[in-house]
Amino acid sequence: MENQTPRRAASPTQNYLIAYNAVCLALWSIITLRAFFLIPTLFALGKPHQLLEALFTFLKWTQTIALLEIVHAAAGLVRASPVTTAMQVASRILVVWVVLEMFPQIVSVTNSLGRSVAGSTMGPVAFAGILTAWGTTEVIRYGFFVWKAAISEKVPAALTWLRYNTFFVLYPIGISSECMLMYLALGPAAKQGKQVDLLLKAVLLIYVPGSYILYTHMMAQRRKVLKGKGKSA
Repeated sequence: MENQTPRRAASPTQNYLIAYNAVCLALWSIITLRAFFLIPTLFALGKPHQLLEALFTFLKWTQTIALLEIVHAAAGLVRASPVTTAMQVASRILVVWVVLEMFPQIVSVTNSLGRSVAGSTMGPVAFAGILTAWGTTEVIRYGFFVWKAAISEKVPAALTWLRYNTFFVLYPIGISSECMLMYLALGPAAKQGKQVDLLLKAVLLIYVPGSYILYTHMMAQRRKVLKGKGKSA
C-alpha cells in the first residue's frame, strides 16, 4: 500500500473550507441516497409526482448554500473562476427558487390518471434528472475536496477518475433536465406575467453558449489534471 502524503497543519481558512465541504458532502449524500431509493420506487408505483414533495425542500436549501462558493471564488479562498462558478450556481438557483418554487405544478400536480398535468411525466422525469445528476456530481466533487484538504494530497485514483470523467455523462443529464423544467414552466409563467416568462426564455437561450463554456471548462481541468499525473508517473 502506497504511503499517503499527510496534510500540514491547516490554517483557519483551510479549516473553514474543510468544514464547508464536509457539511455539503453530508447534505448531498443524504439527498442522493434518498433519490436513488425513491426514484425507482415512486416511478414503479406510478407516483413520480411525489418525488417533489419528498425531496424539494431539502434540495432547495442545500443548493442555496452553494451561493457561498461564489463568495469563496471572488474572495480568492479557492482557485476556482468566479465567472464559471457563478454561472453554474446561478443556473441551479434559478431552477430551485424560480422554476420549482414558483411552479411546483409542473412536477407535482397530477390528473386522474396520475400523470403530471404539465407535460405527461416529463416534469417528474426532469426533476429525477436533476436529483441524479446534481447529487452524484456533488457527492463526488465534495468527497474529492474533503479527501484532498483533510486527509491527504494524494487522492485515490478511483475518486480522481470519477471527479474528472463522470461529467461527460452527468452534465448532459443535468443540463437537459434543467432546460426541460424551464420549458415546462413557460406556460404557467406566461399566465402570471411577462417578467418571469421572458426571464426563462432568455435563460434558455443562454444555456447553449453557457453549457458549452462550462463543459469545455471541465474538459480543460481534466486535461490539466491528467497531464500533471502523466508527468508525475
